[in-house]
Amino acid sequence: MNNEFKEIEDIEVYNYEATRKNLDSLLAKYRTYKSKKTTIEERIKNSIDLDNLGIFSSRKSDPTYNKVEQLERINNFIDTVDKVIKLNKNKLSKDEYLILKKCLDYKYTTEQISEMINLGYQATFQRRKNCYIRVALWFDLEVYN
Repeated sequence: MNNEFKEIEDIEVYNYEATRKNLDSLLAKYRTYKSKKTTIEERIKNSIDLDNLGIFSSRKSDPTYNKVEQLERINNFIDTVDKVIKLNKNKLSKDEYLILKKCLDYKYTTEQISEMINLGYQATFQRRKNCYIRVALWFDLEVYN
């Protein structure tokens, strides 16, 4: 299977800047949730240690329950993003997949990615553009021209 868009028109039907903003927003939320997940897990562990007398009597005011509920929402979001990526990752070239992983973990610049994959800026930018459009399509975040 050819991992490149067949013709330049295939990618040119999308508004890259608007699509990139949509995908960047999703990726930022993903990174934020990943970092919050650890914090909440620690808070839950500490709350359970402090609540060994059953002080909290109602679910609405139970801080541990609220944290567990928040953690569940976060885990659902992270799991959904991870599943969509796992399901579709074979549609990306090796370079595009590296770009995606670096954008998920940290917002790397095109220059930084260019050094990692040992390609010139323009070639890296085109791969990043292809990657962003492909991934945005998976999440219905694309914007047409």
